[in-house]
Amino acid sequence: MVENTNPFSLWQTVRKVLPKPSISLANVNVATSFEDKAQVLRQIFFPDNGSPPQHQPLYSLDGFHTITQEEVLKALEAILPNSAPGDNTLPSLTWIRLHKICPDILTNMTDWSLHNRTLPTILKRVLTMVIPKPGKPDYSVPKAYQMMSLLPTLSKTIAHVALARMTVFAPNSLSLLQFACRKGYFPLDAVHLILEKVHKASNNKLCSSALFLDVQGTFDKVLHQWLAEIMTTNNFPPYLVDWIQSYLSDRSVQITDGAASKPCFTLIQVGIPQGSPLSIFLFNIYSSPLCNNHQRLGVDLMVSYVDDYYLLAISVS
Repeated sequence: MVENTNPFSLWQTVRKVLPKPSISLANVNVATSFEDKAQVLRQIFFPDNGSPPQHQPLYSLDGFHTITQEEVLKALEAILPNSAPGDNTLPSLTWIRLHKICPDILTNMTDWSLHNRTLPTILKRVLTMVIPKPGKPDYSVPKAYQMMSLLPTLSKTIAHVALARMTVFAPNSLSLLQFACRKGYFPLDAVHLILEKVHKASNNKLCSSALFLDVQGTFDKVLHQWLAEIMTTNNFPPYLVDWIQSYLSDRSVQITDGAASKPCFTLIQVGIPQGSPLSIFLFNIYSSPLCNNHQRLGVDLMVSYVDDYYLLAISVS
């Protein structure tokens, strides 16, 4: 069987040799069937928060310019060819090959989406993969899992184009101490900065007190209207503010563990889908007011990496 395998039939061979179990998740909160487990996880990770206030569209194309073939090509190059697809199962390689043959098709679709400040509902159907966190002592607890959003690959492509345009405004909106998903910023830089502050304080015979925070459920709790207000305050073009709101609103999720799936999609009105660079960038924007005003907390240094925060206070005792 292996001898006759080629790159196109590799995964079919793997599935035959290593078939998936019918249910791969442990019992969660005494739920035994996958549908019951999915319901428990949905209530934990995607709680029904009612109808939060919605962003009122700005209906302005100020700052918009036509999408180019080069922008789309760069977006496609930023996505792995074997990137996991969403529920429509179309791999990124489909769009890469299409763009090589006829670049106008994908360019025009992306231009239409950003020009009309909207993302079609069919591109917001998210396949949410349940992934056990490594090293957890008890996998019957919902928090022992993380939810990874698998978006349709066309949605990923358009989102990467939007991200490239948004990063132009990052220097004016993000704190210098936000280290996630930024060109030229690395986690090790944050560590060096912290150590430099501590060593300098020690040399001056001062004491350093540190607090490490890992904020749980941050992506799932983002309020879209607040994000829009922060983007507007930081002078993001109105068409990008509106498009992001369309990208985030009226999303629907289907929970799967790779072996079984909850049969229907559930509407989600809050939060940011995890699993893409755009998600991290949007959370950076969302949390930037806190990072830009850390002096109000009475600390000398505040460093963040996505939802991990480090606060440092220096004093004489």
